Amino acid sequence: MKPLLLTLCAVGLSASGVFSGPPRSDGELAAWVSRRVKEWQPAPAERRFDDIAWVDGIRAAIRLGKEHQRPVFLFTHDGHMAVGRC
Repeated sequence: MKPLLLTLCAVGLSASGVFSGPPRSDGELAAWVSRRVKEWQPAPAERRFDDIAWVDGIRAAIRLGKEHQRPVFLFTHDGHMAVGRC
């Protein structure tokens, strides 16, 4: 059973391009990197976080909340937002 499973995994990975081999020239490498960067960019639905009107201080948040008659959500973190650790 294990050899069959390993064979199926290898076939699936090679068909997906994981084992397609390294690019052969600088031009191919640049094109490959560009494609990979585009593939990994988040979709608009995954970027909803960026639609929030962030401000860098509580005073500005309170002022804008009063101006637009909206509540203020105070978010604090200790970590790196870009890596998802809050």
